[in-house]
Amino acid sequence: MQKSRHGTAKESRTAVFSVHLNISRPDSKLVAKFAKLPSANLSDAAGNLNTMDSGIQAMWLGARICGPACTVATRGGDFLATLRGLDAAQRGDVLVIDNQGGPDTALWGEITTAEALRKRLAGLVVNGNVRDIDGIRKQKFPVFARGTTPRVMGRGALGEINVPIQCGGAVVRPGDIVVGDSDGVVVVPQEKAPEILKLALDIVAYEELLLKKVMKGLKQVDFFSLKHQFDSLNKAHLKGHGKL
Repeated sequence: MQKSRHGTAKESRTAVFSVHLNISRPDSKLVAKFAKLPSANLSDAAGNLNTMDSGIQAMWLGARICGPACTVATRGGDFLATLRGLDAAQRGDVLVIDNQGGPDTALWGEITTAEALRKRLAGLVVNGNVRDIDGIRKQKFPVFARGTTPRVMGRGALGEINVPIQCGGAVVRPGDIVVGDSDGVVVVPQEKAPEILKLALDIVAYEELLLKKVMKGLKQVDFFSLKHQFDSLNKAHLKGHGKL
């Protein structure tokens, strides 16, 4: 038996496939601060790294997620690891599933949504598809996925729970903070969270000030001296091609 901050948890492990229940999660107060920030500003603050590709989108208008990642690695669309991950996830977690380029099958549906809501999970991100989308939308559970399909596979292939995965081109480790909104999904490495939070807050303040100036008539091309930059680049281009 092993002790976690949420109580006693048992961890099962085999020679190849692992299920880790005792993972490090960020402080809930820190997570709550990220919940107020747009994914776009977080992506800027992180240097556009760890931003999932645009194929992973919210499955209903206004969906938003923020929470520590509980990760799942599954094979070829099989449902077994998804259910094992759902069982392992704790209140406030975002379940993040890597389908590893599997076939066009659904890895989530209405019944799994009902269980996730009962456990009070923060949402789901899946590098694949879901089904029962009307039921998911009715329950207002935040789901981010590549799309929908009615097709499912069985529950007969092993996977791993709470190991580093890739989802939408971004590395996701257990306990990383996952933020998703209408723009997409960003992963904040847990050890970099305080620094990225500070940068994101500075960016938000800067953009709010710039927006006010634009609303009053400011031209960004003048504010950033972009005419001069354009002319300089144009001259450098001509010089590089022997025109000057």
